[in-house]
Amino acid sequence: MKHILSVDVEEWFHPEAVHHLFPNENWQELDERVTHNVLRLLDLFEKREVTATFFILGWIARQHPELVKRIAEAGHEIASHGNQHRMLTKMNKDEFREDLKTSKDILQDVIGQQVIGFRAPTFSLVKETRWAWSVMVDLGFRYDSSVYPIWHDRYGIPDAPRFAYTAFQKNGQSLIEFPMPTLRILGKNIPFGGGGYLRLLPLPFTKMAIRRFHSLRQPSIIYVHPWEFDDDQPRLNLGAVQKWRHYHNIDKNLARLGRLLQNYQWVSFKDFLDSGQLKP
Repeated sequence: MKHILSVDVEEWFHPEAVHHLFPNENWQELDERVTHNVLRLLDLFEKREVTATFFILGWIARQHPELVKRIAEAGHEIASHGNQHRMLTKMNKDEFREDLKTSKDILQDVIGQQVIGFRAPTFSLVKETRWAWSVMVDLGFRYDSSVYPIWHDRYGIPDAPRFAYTAFQKNGQSLIEFPMPTLRILGKNIPFGGGGYLRLLPLPFTKMAIRRFHSLRQPSIIYVHPWEFDDDQPRLNLGAVQKWRHYHNIDKNLARLGRLLQNYQWVSFKDFLDSGQLKP
């Protein structure tokens, strides 16, 4: 049974929790930190002999095309994270189409290969933005990984399926949704496997959750962001709770990820689809 590894490639000033502090027009003036942190992940993945999907912002690809090429040359899949890290909930359908097409065109121009996967910034594919699936099919995407089947203050579809499913079909084309991983405990979906959940929850809990998915013959998904491994990034005044959510265990996160990757076979979304193990 293969499991799926992914990286959402964005800068330290892109997450929604800090986005309000950094207007887009000022991004060029801010410290560039993404390259160093992505290279650290590439080194770890090579040591663990795993492949991953890198969901990359169009803005990042335009600024650092050589980094995108290096990721692809290392055997990893390149997918879209949108262009400007705008949440779907802050766009209409036409704006999303333009944003997604722009990012896809930039990435494909850099690597010379088709881009078939997408992940929405901040998992912002919610009930009100499910129109995004239709746009993805129109633009030739084969899969999406943007739905979190939980309740959260920024995202989530609590009653969405917990395992991969066909989300949309149009003109003979299908789009597979890979929801973020959750455990069903006492009637509630408990998230694990990436982002703050990987940093904040005890590592034995995450390992147990992955074992549970493995026993069910379902792929678990790990997702990380390069800034989550950067203990030297600028520390922002976010308030006590948000500061803890955003920065806790960043200094231990690379070692945590390395331990998780020692077990099971970790591949990209494309590799998983090509393996024929999907049963949506």
